[in-house]
Formats: sequence, structure tokens, C-alpha cells
Amino acid sequence: KDRAALHQAMEQQEISVAKAGINATLKSRCSLLGAANPKFGRFDEFASISDQINMPPALLSRFDLIFPVTDRPDRARDTNLAKHILAVHTVGERMEQEGHAGGLHSDELEKIVKPSIEPEFLRKYIAYAKRSIFPVMSEEASERLKNYYVEVRAAARDSVPFTPRQLEAFVRIAEASARIRLSEVVGIEDVERAIEIVDYYLEKVGVDRETGALDIDIITTGISHSQKDKMKILTTIIKNICEDKEYASMDDIKEKAEEEGLDEETVKNMMSKMIRGGIIFEPRRGGYRLTS
Repeated sequence: KDRAALHQAMEQQEISVAKAGINATLKSRCSLLGAANPKFGRFDEFASISDQINMPPALLSRFDLIFPVTDRPDRARDTNLAKHILAVHTVGERMEQEGHAGGLHSDELEKIVKPSIEPEFLRKYIAYAKRSIFPVMSEEASERLKNYYVEVRAAARDSVPFTPRQLEAFVRIAEASARIRLSEVVGIEDVERAIEIVDYYLEKVGVDRETGALDIDIITTGISHSQKDKMKILTTIIKNICEDKEYASMDDIKEKAEEEGLDEETVKNMMSKMIRGGIIFEPRRGGYRLTS
């Protein structure tokens, strides 16, 4: 119930409330940061992200940006991370020793763990930017964003890389880029930054691994265009079999699917998705029919 209530809040930036005969609309213009652990502890880059977290695609698609946090061995990054963790531990112990000895904390020790930007200053900076800066997109930036959106959609053959929802995300990210610079104008550099960020996130979670094409359906529905084509084939097979029989057995489906170029593993995966999606049901063990 709570998750369903987020749909309107994230899409329209408002919430409709109807209680005790009172109908009201409340503003919900705020940022939302969500976090979720993958089902098996680590993200599988070759599987749909919607299959790996317990969040419906309809809600997942309302986030402007989605980043899977992966842990890949990287010598340089791992070295820097290990140095930082060990330095923090060492500084903490030394400062504890100095405290027990009655001495003052060394400035040199604090510099090791002190962040480049003080958290308090960063909070004030962000608060000021959100409260006082309301950038307007320039004609040049607007034209660049429009052309990019149209060109990417036109270049796609079967899949849909972007929808108007992603265009709105581009605008919000570009405005955020200008706001963090305390600029009253959304310039071309802000649009380029938004394009770079959204492209990066879509390459991580919105690419059809079978075709290599951007496909926003992977995020919005959890099913890529190529998978939908396979489901259509299986739907036709089951429909044809059920014209002569009470139900379609898995063996019959596999046999017909093989003639269409679908292997056994693909058939099982697609059948599972079709059952979860309510396209087919299993009236008896090993027998399938279309729901309509």
C-alpha cells in the first residue's frame, strides 16, 4: 500500500488524500533516495534489474537514476580504499592514546581523516542552492536536449530507448547541475552532463543483453523487446496446441519452440515470466493454457 502511494508522489509531485470526508491534495516536491539489496547478495549484470530486487517495475521506472553498486576487483581502487581504512583506524587509535595521556589531538592526525569539504558547509551549500536558485533552461540547451531525444529515438529500430519520462529526468538533472553551480541559467554544459549521467545509468541497467540495444522496457516492465517477441511465439504455440487439446504440455511446447529456434532454457525462463505476468496459467501440473 505504501509503495503504491509513491507512484503519484514521484510522478506528479503531489499526493491525493481522502479521509473522513475530506479530499485534499498535498505537495510532495522533495527528492527521494531509495536503496535495495539484490536477491542473491550481488547484482548479476546479465539479468534484468527488476528481477533482482523486490520492487515493481512501475515504481522502479519512476526513479530518474538507477545505479547498481557492484564490487569488482580493481587494483588501484582497492589500494586506495585499503589505505584509507587503515589510516582511519590508525588515526583513531593514536588520538585515543593522546586522549588518555592528557595531550591534545594532533592537527596532522586530523588532516588524514578530515574530508576535503566539511559536511556542515556542504549541507548549507545544498540548502541555499535549493532554496534560492531556480535556473531557467536556455534556448541553446533546450535545442540540444530536444535534438538528442529525437535522434536517439529515431535511431532505434525495434526497442524504445527513451520515453517522455526520461526526457523529464534529463530536464531535472540538467537543472540540478545548474543549481549546484549557483547558476540562474541551465546551459549547454548542464545538458551535456545530464546526457552523460543518464546514458551511463541506462548502459548499466537498460541494455538488452541479447541485442545490445537500449531498451527502456527492461526498466518499466522488466521485459525486453526481444523477450516480448519470444513470448509472442510461445503464446501462439500454446494457443495452437490448445485448439486440439485441453491444455499444452511442456514437452509439446518445447518441441514446437525448438522449430522456432528457442532452446529449452529460454522456453523455461519465458514461461516463468508469462506465468508471473498472468499471460498463461497452469491448470494441472505440466499443462498450460492462456488466461484469455
